[in-house]
Amino acid sequence: MQQNKEIEQSGKSVESKYGPIRLLAATDRLARPWKNGGGVTFDVLSFPEESSLETFAWRISIAEVASDGPFSLFPGIDRSTAILRGEGFRLAFGDGRVEELRLDAPAFAYPGDVETDCTLISGPVRDLNVMTRRGVYRHRLRLVSGDATAEGEAVLVCPSGAARITLADGMNVTIYDNDALVLTAPLFRSDEPVWLVELITV
Repeated sequence: MQQNKEIEQSGKSVESKYGPIRLLAATDRLARPWKNGGGVTFDVLSFPEESSLETFAWRISIAEVASDGPFSLFPGIDRSTAILRGEGFRLAFGDGRVEELRLDAPAFAYPGDVETDCTLISGPVRDLNVMTRRGVYRHRLRLVSGDATAEGEAVLVCPSGAARITLADGMNVTIYDNDALVLTAPLFRSDEPVWLVELITV
């Protein structure tokens, strides 16, 4: 990862006019293998921080999916997934629905407590996942560029390359391949497409 000139230390909060912002560098994440051996997960951020899979209110992660197989069930959780790298995959749900997720397509939202089988379209995939506990938080995951407005708590994820983020007070931050930026400012501008995660209390 190239050095971020505006926030030199990953995880460190820097004050802007609208409150603290925090860089979470992709290079700082540790891989956590799946129980079924079908991939690995890199935790980006969760709330409360240090919460478990059973206690989080919201959770953002990036996964490397290496083979076909079922997704883990998460009772009471709503989730969204977007493809960051690779051709994509098909999701077959226990209620009979089949959805195809591909690179550069919009994120797909679905319940985490419905049986879901994943079939890779052509080779391994890297994806971005957002989960919120139903009745506590709701979320949106969308690709934005140019001028944008975030609702609630906001986290930006750079899908690839680099993106320069400019806040309304003029502060600039550059994020690189799969870096995340935690914002409290509702208004920002990105010179390249970035995934915007909006986390909204219910």
